[in-house]
Amino acid sequence: MALKLKRIISILLVLLCVLNLFSCQDNTKEEEKMIKKIYEETEDTPVLLGVWVPPLYRLTETDEDADMRYKELKEVGVNMTYTHHPVHEVYNVNQLLRSLDAAHKHDIKVIVILRPGQLGISMVEKTKDHPAVMGYNLVDEPGFGSFSQLANLRDKLKEMVDEDKIIMCNLFPNYAPDSFLGTSPTEDKSSYEVYVERYMDMIRPDVLSFDHYPFLADKTQDNHKIQLMLQNFSIIRLYGERYNVDTWGFVQNSSWQGTRLPNDEELRFVVHFHLIFGLKSFSYFLYCQPDDKPGVEGVFEGMITYNGEKTDVYYRVQKQNQDINAMKGVFMKYDHKVFMTHNMPEEYVASIDQSLRVENYEGIDKIESDGKLLIGCFERDGKTGFYVMNFDYEKGTKATIRLDDKYEFKVWGANGLEQLKNGNKVEIELLPGEGRFIEIN
Repeated sequence: MALKLKRIISILLVLLCVLNLFSCQDNTKEEEKMIKKIYEETEDTPVLLGVWVPPLYRLTETDEDADMRYKELKEVGVNMTYTHHPVHEVYNVNQLLRSLDAAHKHDIKVIVILRPGQLGISMVEKTKDHPAVMGYNLVDEPGFGSFSQLANLRDKLKEMVDEDKIIMCNLFPNYAPDSFLGTSPTEDKSSYEVYVERYMDMIRPDVLSFDHYPFLADKTQDNHKIQLMLQNFSIIRLYGERYNVDTWGFVQNSSWQGTRLPNDEELRFVVHFHLIFGLKSFSYFLYCQPDDKPGVEGVFEGMITYNGEKTDVYYRVQKQNQDINAMKGVFMKYDHKVFMTHNMPEEYVASIDQSLRVENYEGIDKIESDGKLLIGCFERDGKTGFYVMNFDYEKGTKATIRLDDKYEFKVWGANGLEQLKNGNKVEIELLPGEGRFIEIN
């Protein structure tokens, strides 16, 4: 009798487990349905992803050629480009307009880079009403000595173009020598801070744009270069806030003399580096190899060759853009406030401006991870977001973010809306250099 009872109990336990399994599967399906529904209902805020050196004029000599080349450009996942006029190609306004037409057809916005003197004014007159043109880059990497002239040009253009057109320059990085910047340090500011401040005061651009390329051929320089990058981004972040303009940057996806071609992990690291600092746009340097000979233009290894063939870099960038766009740009609606760090080397932490560093932030109780984490703290209309980045481009890691209360939270990553839960613990896995954005309600 006792044996039969044991068998009956065993059978009942098995049935209970089976019922629980089906119940869990139903719950999982319901969660997946809810995640899918919320994802589809979330407004897409595209990140402005651009490129430097679009398809060369030699590749767009007919309307059909231009259409094909800008279709390829769109397929890599970008929605903006700067124009480019190689030194060895004669400027031709018809070629420029052909490229603008192709860009507009494929919903790609264009920043027109001006040429010096009256030619630049002529370019503005001929392009200012084109629907693809979103603005003008007065010059790339100007020194202080040209600021007065550029300020006058800026004022002239503001009288010529519509209010919504962006007028800008792209600035040097902080590793440029003082002789390039044209400034000297003061008692309380570095030469670079003086450079940025004078630029903002004199030229009054609509966005604060700069470039910084960290990966040299000599990998032993990485530690120093990452420190410089943290310092540079801190300065840009603070001056963008001070002058109330969006900040833009450039991502190294290519190689040239003295640098190396970033691999998948390094590219991912630099992309999330830009986003965690709250930049509203970045462009890849570069898309098309500008020349087939060494020199000023140089033999750069980019996404397509001088003759127009796609390289491995094209597909590397395409995958990275797909991962970023899967997040639907939810972080774009938030404003960056400060950083928390976890397990990061002391020299890295010290390279972030002190005003941007905190030990604690409302919403987070504790961070648990064996990896090096940089956590960007964001705010939007009283809501909080945390951009959690694996600050290591060689090793993946897991992280547990323990919250200070029970919240409804969303986790956005390369797979879209990855978690929709209610609790006081967020668990994530991060590939080398990867970031995820956590919304807390």
